[in-house]
Amino acid sequence: MKNEAPARIIPIAALNPYQGRWAVKARVTAKGDLRRYNNSRGDGKVFSFDLLDSDGGEIRVTCFNAVVDRFYDKIEAGKVYMISKGSLKPAQKSFNHLKNEWEIFLETTSTVDLCPDEDASIPRQQFSFRPICEIESAENNSIIDVIGIVTAVNPSVPILRKNGMETQRRILNLKDQSGRSIELTLWGDFCNREGQNLQELAEAGFSPVLAVKAAKVSNFTGKSIGTISSTQLFINPDSAEAQTLREWFDQGGKDIASQSISRDNMPVGSKIETRKTVFQIKDEGLGRSEKPDWVTVKATITFIKTDTFCYTACPLMIGDRQCNKKVTRSGNSRWQCDRCNQEFEECDYRYLLQAQIQDHSGLTWVTTFQESGEEILGCPAKELYMMKYEEADDTRFSEIIRNCLFTQFLFRLKIKEEFYGDEQRVKITVVKAEKVNHSAESRYLIDLISKFRLS
Repeated sequence: MKNEAPARIIPIAALNPYQGRWAVKARVTAKGDLRRYNNSRGDGKVFSFDLLDSDGGEIRVTCFNAVVDRFYDKIEAGKVYMISKGSLKPAQKSFNHLKNEWEIFLETTSTVDLCPDEDASIPRQQFSFRPICEIESAENNSIIDVIGIVTAVNPSVPILRKNGMETQRRILNLKDQSGRSIELTLWGDFCNREGQNLQELAEAGFSPVLAVKAAKVSNFTGKSIGTISSTQLFINPDSAEAQTLREWFDQGGKDIASQSISRDNMPVGSKIETRKTVFQIKDEGLGRSEKPDWVTVKATITFIKTDTFCYTACPLMIGDRQCNKKVTRSGNSRWQCDRCNQEFEECDYRYLLQAQIQDHSGLTWVTTFQESGEEILGCPAKELYMMKYEEADDTRFSEIIRNCLFTQFLFRLKIKEEFYGDEQRVKITVVKAEKVNHSAESRYLIDLISKFRLS
């Protein structure tokens, strides 16, 4: 006889493939985009969503093809549902960051019923925050939650992916009570959605709290984090952690020096401690000690060398990072990388800018690489290369260069003595370039004046 009794509700943590009839009552904490795919079995579509129950258990639910048609429009993030008659399979850990070894796959016979009554016992979100100082030892590509104060928001810049599609990238800085700060890279829609909101708050003089759910760790030139498709961002969330962080920052944390764990572990102190003039770089002998000096200089770009502003780079991936080694043409007109020992049809283009910057005290030459080059010029190196050499659009090329000249930036500089053949020279590298926010700069100067008065 068929068992028609309703399935009993069990905690997500107790789910396993060997159970018979089961049901879970849980809140949807994240809903992924509808994705289409093509493989040897043909075309298809898929989407996933994450569940959280009142016991803190989390699990991912995945739907394919006809099941997508049934449930995609029905599922809404933040709502509570009763779900049953799905199958449990091992979680695909390369795509699933939740702490559950199983994943629910819904079928045509599965049921998903909205619970009309709001269940306050089920939290809206669950975090497992890690202090920024602990991210230094986190594994590359690991998925973590982090909360911090947003101390800097860079403009969104277009990036051309290797598949030819354009996306947006925006870099933020976060700091917390651990004495460390970190770069967070927003990709795609995050740039113009939450990223734009954060930029407006920063321009208005606020330093918002940002909670990041499911950020991906990268260990390229220090540690940084970035968004992935399942990342969620919460600005000024209503939580105990956010309130504690806000109080710490407002009661003196904003003036406490923090060390960045991103980009060669650049130490970032308060603005007063790191600010220098161009004259002071030479006068104080910066860069001549064993370790590099890191300073911030407010200066204007007065000249950019345009004959060699980028180099041809290897587009191949080594792990999760692009090789970026300089490549040359081989005999058959293909590009060749000596590091990867491979040839390919198309190369990448990366910035290697030589620019002159000037403030009231003097001028100096600086070198700018890919990320800071994009921050200054506002477009990828490949786009600028094609504009100059393939499209021969000298008017547009000159306009982009001209728009950068005589614009004030806050340059974060790495200053280090290096050998060029037998000659020893101080090299100044731009690690980060931000257009001067005049509102924030005015507040900085007022604060500086008040501290001089006190001293």
